[in-house]
Amino acid sequence: MKRACAIILLFLCFSGLGATTFEEVSFGTGNDWITLGLGDNWDDGLSYGLHATVRMKNRLRLTLALEGYTDKLIHQQRYDLAKLAITYPFLFDFRHSYARLSPAGGVLIAGNLGFQNAQNFFHRILQKDELTLAYPQAETSVHLHLGGEAAYGVRIGPALLEGIIGLEYGPGWEFDWEAGLSLRMKKGGSFLTAAWRAVYPSDRYVSQSLQTGRYEGLVLSLFHDGGIIQSFFSTYPASGYSYGGWMVNLLAFTKKPTYNEAHIAYGIGIFLDPTGLRNRSNEIIYKNASLEVRYKNGPIEDSWFQVASYLLGWRFDLYEGARAAPYLKVLAGLERFSLKHETRTTRDEQLHPTIAFEAGSYIGRPNQWIIGNLNYRLRVAGSIHYVPGVTNRPALPLAYRKQTPRWIFQIGLGLEIRHDLT
Repeated sequence: MKRACAIILLFLCFSGLGATTFEEVSFGTGNDWITLGLGDNWDDGLSYGLHATVRMKNRLRLTLALEGYTDKLIHQQRYDLAKLAITYPFLFDFRHSYARLSPAGGVLIAGNLGFQNAQNFFHRILQKDELTLAYPQAETSVHLHLGGEAAYGVRIGPALLEGIIGLEYGPGWEFDWEAGLSLRMKKGGSFLTAAWRAVYPSDRYVSQSLQTGRYEGLVLSLFHDGGIIQSFFSTYPASGYSYGGWMVNLLAFTKKPTYNEAHIAYGIGIFLDPTGLRNRSNEIIYKNASLEVRYKNGPIEDSWFQVASYLLGWRFDLYEGARAAPYLKVLAGLERFSLKHETRTTRDEQLHPTIAFEAGSYIGRPNQWIIGNLNYRLRVAGSIHYVPGVTNRPALPLAYRKQTPRWIFQIGLGLEIRHDLT
């Protein structure tokens, strides 16, 4: 724990240098229950984390990640990681393309950093079961953290298409590489990436190879730079593991407003259903069309369930009032019902067509909350989903069957972040 505190203090010391040149100071958290309906939420592996980023106006970037890894099934073991890295991108601009080299260096600490106590503290607050696993007998170790990324990209209107290769090496810990394609926004840091990742662990801990194997192969990643709120997510389809989270940029409010019109938007929201569980919403919006996923997950007896809606929608704006803008929305897509035993066996996996209707209203004036090139609009909405077909399985737990009805009612709040890409 002392070494983890030392690395945090080191991060704060570096952050304090050149405070007047800050471009970004972001802090946030991550968890494996953020699946976007794609991962399986085993509540294992990379289970939780704390993250921070400081970026200077001269492009120097400092990142801190505190992560907890658990292995409940095979070795009943856990270990913690603390990673501090400094990165500087060197940019090379050509007529129709560009290249970027971003070397990185820092320090990595692995072992018992006391994150189990922190996890169980929050579990008690949230009234969840505590998890106690043994830490490895090997002493906590300190390693160099070296690596970087090389990218070659072309400009496509307001977007950038990049080929990327990334390397990370911690002598005595592990080596990994990643290669893929990334689609980025020119303004801000938002991107979508599809890549292939390979990891070569040192086997310092008996569960290390198991953990790295969960995060290899095809990886799909999303990062949305929403100014105040940043969202990140990665999923590994081959293993079913995923991880995501949110960060808050404390300096977003310092950006001068430049927003004029919306070219694309990203929406997030929380919707409650009759079971009392939260359905998390993420959507990409272009004009009146949307691509949305809503999902909820959690434990049921000795299993983990997931309910997810993958929806294409069209919004009908009724009128724009002084303080409200009501709308109607029609959606159609697929509904996923999944129940998997903690031993990784599938108890239920269903995919059904679904249709949905939503009614709601944006709150406030159209351009009331603008920061930089972003326009924030709150909305309140209610929706009804219909899932045709046989959705009820009598042999499955009643608690699960309550989560998978034919009619789904939801009500909640959303935040739409509109981007001006000019």
